[in-house]
Amino acid sequence: MERERLIQELGVLPEELDFWVREFADCGLAPSADGTFGSMAVQQAHFLRRLLREEGFTLWGAKRRLKRVVDSGMPPSVDAASSERKSWIAEAESRVQELVRRLDDILQSRQG
Repeated sequence: MERERLIQELGVLPEELDFWVREFADCGLAPSADGTFGSMAVQQAHFLRRLLREEGFTLWGAKRRLKRVVDSGMPPSVDAASSERKSWIAEAESRVQELVRRLDDILQSRQG
């Protein structure tokens, strides 16, 4: 995919993509010799955008996450970060509900 098309598809500034390429080249986000981006680099770019813009990862956290994906040999899943985040949220909600139940029991026992 040509650089300009990738920039448009991602909705980022050219300088932002250039920064990502410099910072994340070792994670597979690098153009080929002719300056175009292969399918893996395009997937990495979309995954990186999701991590940074939608999931709230820091640059350092996103780099660690991308390196794990590269080291695992699995293609990046755009939904992986989202499903992991949903799992954490569900666990937190469950813990909060348990705390509320315990507090309610304590309050009821003190009133009685």
